Amino acid sequence: MHALEEGDNQITVISPLLLKKNTFRFFSADRYSIGHRSEVIYPATVDAKFISLFLTLFTTFFQLVRWNRAHKGESRAVIFYNYRLETALPAMLFKMLYRVPLIVEYEDGIYAVTETNKYYKKLTVMVEKFANKLLDGAVLVTSVLKKRIRTDNYTVVRGGTVHPAKLKPVQEVNLGKADRPFRMVYSGRLDYDRGIEILLEALPHVNTERMIQLDITGYGPLEEKVKQFIASQSNARINITFHGFLDDNDYAALMEQADLFVNTQREKILFSECSFPSKVVEYIKYGKLVLTSGVSDINLINQNMFVTYGNDSAQELAAAINEILRHPAQYSLYPARAMQWLISDCSHKVVAGKLDKVLNRAISGGTQEKVVYSESTSMK
Repeated sequence: MHALEEGDNQITVISPLLLKKNTFRFFSADRYSIGHRSEVIYPATVDAKFISLFLTLFTTFFQLVRWNRAHKGESRAVIFYNYRLETALPAMLFKMLYRVPLIVEYEDGIYAVTETNKYYKKLTVMVEKFANKLLDGAVLVTSVLKKRIRTDNYTVVRGGTVHPAKLKPVQEVNLGKADRPFRMVYSGRLDYDRGIEILLEALPHVNTERMIQLDITGYGPLEEKVKQFIASQSNARINITFHGFLDDNDYAALMEQADLFVNTQREKILFSECSFPSKVVEYIKYGKLVLTSGVSDINLINQNMFVTYGNDSAQELAAAINEILRHPAQYSLYPARAMQWLISDCSHKVVAGKLDKVLNRAISGGTQEKVVYSESTSMK
C-alpha cells in the first residue's frame, strides 16, 4: 500500500475485515488513508457462518456508494482484491451502476488453493469470468496470470514493495567454514502447496561431511508430519529444530543466523500460476543465499540471483544443496544481485510508477498510452 501514496488519483481499495465475535457495527467500517487522496476500506462483518458473507457484501457496497458520493466529479477508480465474493461482487455491481473504473489486484487465486471448498471455487471462477468483461485494468502478482485477464492494461508487482533506505547493503557473503554447522532455514506455511514435504524427502539424499543445522518455522496442516519426521530421522550430520510460530524478535534472530534460505513452493500445481513466493522477497531482504523451486516467475527474473531446482523433485533439491556445500564460493555474489533486483523492481517509487500508469489509463477510458510490460527483469 505504501506505493499508492506516491500516486495522485483518488482510489479506494476494498478488503473484508473480520471483527471480534459478536461485534456488530452496522454501516460502519475501519479505514485508513493512503497518501492525500485515497483510502483503504475494511467493511464491517461478524464472525457468524453464512451471515458474515451476506453482511460483508452489503456493507462493502454501501461503503463504496458512500465513498463515490464524497468524491463525485473527481478522477477515481476502485481496486478490489482477488476474486473473493466479499470484494468482487460489490465491486462489480458498483462498476455496472456507477461506471467507475474497475481494477483487480490478482494473486493467490481461489480457483487454485487446494484447501478451499470446491463449491466456493466454482462460484469464484464464475465471478472471475463475468468480472473479466468489466475490468479496466489489473495488477498481477506474476506474469503467468496475464492469460487469465482480458484487459491489456496491466502491470506485474511481485512480492509487494520495499523501501530501499531500510535495506542493509549486501556485498559478498561467506557461507562459512566447515568447522561450524551450515545453517539452513525454512520459514512459511506447512502445507502441500508450499512443499515442505519436498524438503523433508530431500534430506536423506544430502551427502556432505559438514554438519547441517536445519531450522523450520511456521504452522499448517502438515505440522504433525514435520514433527514425526524430525523424531524419526537418523542422519547424525543433520540436526533439525522445529520452532513453530516465532515472535518478531526471535524470528529476526533466526533469519540473521542463516546461511541459506529454502523455498519449496511447488511449481507443478495450479497455485504456482497465481502466486509469487513472498518468502523469497523476505529472504532477499536478509542478504543471504536463496535456494528455490522454479515457481511462478522465478526462472524469468533469475540472473544468477538464486540457486534453483526443478520439477518439484526432492532429488534435484538435494543435488542443489550438495552443490552449494561443495562449491560455496561460487554463490557469494548471488545475494547482492538479488538485492539489486529487489530494489529495481519492488521499491515504492518503482511500484508506484507501475500502478500510476495502470490507473491513469483506466481512468482515461483507455485513451492514454498503453502500459508496456517487459517480460525480462528490470535489473540494470
